[in-house]
Amino acid sequence: MHPNPSIASIRARLLGEMAAYMRRCAEDPASEAPYTQAEIDECASILDTYAAAMEKLPKPAAPAAIMKEVERVVLALNALDERASMIETEERESLCDIIFLIAKDAGLEADEDITEQWRDW
Repeated sequence: MHPNPSIASIRARLLGEMAAYMRRCAEDPASEAPYTQAEIDECASILDTYAAAMEKLPKPAAPAAIMKEVERVVLALNALDERASMIETEERESLCDIIFLIAKDAGLEADEDITEQWRDW
């Protein structure tokens, strides 16, 4: 988990909402969740790996090094979403916020969507 309280809060809310949706689907016999708890855990792990990689970069990190990590996390989330169909509008917004805030904490100065060039979700 990232030490920035804003990032930790967004992450906790995102994962909690994913789990709540999965539970609601389980309670409805006509519905089936498109993903499992294991895939929610995988999403958390992808985010944690990204945060840890950013923490290892020198401060301030070179923009190219930061963007390489952004690319890696987005491609990993693309692969997960392709298998599990778990990223909808709200999840996308939360994931983009997390990715952006971690990149900003690493020293990236950007105002645009830094995930867009790789993002399929």
